[in-house]
Amino acid sequence: MSINIKSNFGPTTKSLGEQGAFRNAMYHNEKDNKRENNKQVSKTNAKKQNTVQNIKSEDLRLLSAKIQGELTNVEEQMSIAQTAGKALIEVEKYLFEINELLLILGNETSCNSAMREADQQELEELIGQINRVADETSYRHKPLLDGSHGVRGVVNGKHLEFIDMLPDSKTSPLKGYEIYVEQQSKRSEICGQIPLTQNMVDNQEILTIEENGNVNRYIAKSGDTVDDTFIHLAKWICKLEMPMEIVNNGDNIVHIRHLQYGSDYNFRASSSTAGVISLESEKLTNATPGCNVMGTINSIKCIGHGQFLTVPEDEEDIGGLTVRYTGNELPPECFAGIVSVVQNGFKFIKGNSNYQSNQLSLRNFHASYLGMETENVSGFKSLQNINVLSPQKVKDSIIVLKKSLSEVTEVKDKIESVCYSIIKDEMRELQVKFGRKLLTSEIPDRDENVQALAKKTKSKITQDTFESSKAQAHQNQGNVLSLLK
Repeated sequence: MSINIKSNFGPTTKSLGEQGAFRNAMYHNEKDNKRENNKQVSKTNAKKQNTVQNIKSEDLRLLSAKIQGELTNVEEQMSIAQTAGKALIEVEKYLFEINELLLILGNETSCNSAMREADQQELEELIGQINRVADETSYRHKPLLDGSHGVRGVVNGKHLEFIDMLPDSKTSPLKGYEIYVEQQSKRSEICGQIPLTQNMVDNQEILTIEENGNVNRYIAKSGDTVDDTFIHLAKWICKLEMPMEIVNNGDNIVHIRHLQYGSDYNFRASSSTAGVISLESEKLTNATPGCNVMGTINSIKCIGHGQFLTVPEDEEDIGGLTVRYTGNELPPECFAGIVSVVQNGFKFIKGNSNYQSNQLSLRNFHASYLGMETENVSGFKSLQNINVLSPQKVKDSIIVLKKSLSEVTEVKDKIESVCYSIIKDEMRELQVKFGRKLLTSEIPDRDENVQALAKKTKSKITQDTFESSKAQAHQNQGNVLSLLK
């Protein structure tokens, strides 16, 4: 029997070779599958990382928008305050020029009518400049110094007039504040006991008046009538600018009265004939003292000064409220009327607080609203009325001007305080609150745009604060941070 070794061995050898090739193929396929799985894992991780980066990028964009919003709010506050402050610096400058003019005229010993007319024209031009500033100062076409952003008052009652209130006062209740007058204001006066006769005039009756340390004597002119004597006496008082007036009573009784209301104004007088003015011949007799108005506002006992009734400044919400009562008699049941006030000042919110704010109340700075609460012989009701046509008017103008300056300075100081608070507190708070967030935020290494955004936002805060420290208040109002010093 023959054996074919080749044919028996050949198939076995081929089968083993195929098996080796198969194993190699399987090995390489498994290796390729592992590589593909690793690629898929890498792609998944990259997607996750990009998602995280996008979220962080969006957070930073939102943070940037929030910072820009708060910066815009701060800048707007500063714009309003800076515009008003710059205008008041100008108003103050004109007031100082008026003060210089009045001081020069007050020291003059002679009065030249032509020169006084020229001085009066200069005064009126300066007052006109103050009114121009008050009328033209605005922010975004809204007036700032016309009183629309300050305290406004309205009275309902006969002989009542609203005068003023503290800038930080609050709006009154809808029903307002009730005003009761318990004593009307009066003027110092003296009245003779017997009438002036023709015989007294012919005997050259002597009337002496002493006021504020100044003594003046009037001697009746023999031959004048009694009526002429009263006329000449009134002209004599006016010429000497004594704060007195002759009260006509129709029975020839000499009645002299001070022009100003209140207990601060007194005088003495005498006559050469006992009873015409003084009880004893040529002995100065004190006039009956004047008195201040007395009463209450909102059941609070007020301070009286002449015709002005003022709530004490330490009274919360209503302190400094001042009204004027001009009645010569008490009102029925002492009820004079009602005063209502509205506070419309700017409120600048402090930082994150919705309850704390800086209040900036801007009164009316027109000359007709400055220096109102002043008693003066010339009867000036405000800065708008002052003039320099006589020595007495110059003195009274100085009184009104002093009050006007104090009113302007008070608001200017308040503006400086508000600006200091905005810059020192608000801007620093922005840096602390947002600057730290930017520094501690994890910025993706691969997203250069996010880095640039964060850097730009942080630089904006620092740059604005740095530039504000260099700028001056009188520069263009576009530099809204220019009041930081």
